[in-house]
Amino acid sequence: MKYKNYYEILGVNRKSTKEEIRVAYRTLAKKYHPDANKTKESETMFKDVNEAYDVLTDIEKRRKYDRQTSKLGFGIVDSESSLSNVKYEFKSGVNVINDLLTTILGFKKDDAQNFGDIDNAPQSEKKTKQKQEKGKDIITHIDVTLEEGLLGAEKKIAIKANKSGMKTFSVKVPVGIKNGDRIRLAALGNPGKNGGKNGDLLIHVKLLEDKECKLEGIDLYKDITISPALAAVGGNYFTEVLGEKIKVTLPKHLHDSELVTISQKGYISEDEKRGDLFLKVHIDLPENISEREEKLYEQLLKYERKRNEKKK
Repeated sequence: MKYKNYYEILGVNRKSTKEEIRVAYRTLAKKYHPDANKTKESETMFKDVNEAYDVLTDIEKRRKYDRQTSKLGFGIVDSESSLSNVKYEFKSGVNVINDLLTTILGFKKDDAQNFGDIDNAPQSEKKTKQKQEKGKDIITHIDVTLEEGLLGAEKKIAIKANKSGMKTFSVKVPVGIKNGDRIRLAALGNPGKNGGKNGDLLIHVKLLEDKECKLEGIDLYKDITISPALAAVGGNYFTEVLGEKIKVTLPKHLHDSELVTISQKGYISEDEKRGDLFLKVHIDLPENISEREEKLYEQLLKYERKRNEKKK
């Protein structure tokens, strides 16, 4: 799917505030309003301006738009880069014929007709026209932490461009990215030949393992160690998961290796569904206990022995 670049339409960028977007909208809406400008182009532009304003001033719509376009549509190029005005277009599997023509021959389905017209051209023109060739894709990768995948992030990436040295880009990592996902930035690969299109920049995503949490699907698993007292009577327990501090109310009578489930505190899917967090309980004595604590454990031991004697 090809997404419109609402930021470009309004002449703002991804970091622009709502007020900056509102000011840009007022200027363009006045310029292209049907009462002030009655051309067909103005009518189309007025519609696009209103559409862009509606999306970018709504927090939820803007967040979803940014997430989708960064993975399936548009990326971000540093302002100092010579490619800062390049649009990124994701080729999905929906338009299979267009994809094949673009990938293999270097031109769209629309261009196929023009390309076929070469056979009908005069012999002098056949000799001068050469087959367009799409530039080769550039393939690279980025490492993404679970926290970055959960919250979304912007990451710098440097690639070696032909004759122009290193190019640095800022790529938006969408929320819910998975290991092995691929971000395609169209036209940022090697240049084409004979007027052919540039290749694409393909970024393979490696989702890094977390030191404390294990990811299974969109669920997270974490080991915690608690005291025998907390395992027996239950109570509040605080833990940190992917940068978020979480308060958990542990139930009474917990056993070693038992799982405690905290709903919707796991990882996240691309459609923004949160997984669950599973805490695996390990029961162990603190490293240092006071004399008073030791006497309390002695009393508990006496109660246990009496209870066991009654069972005999």
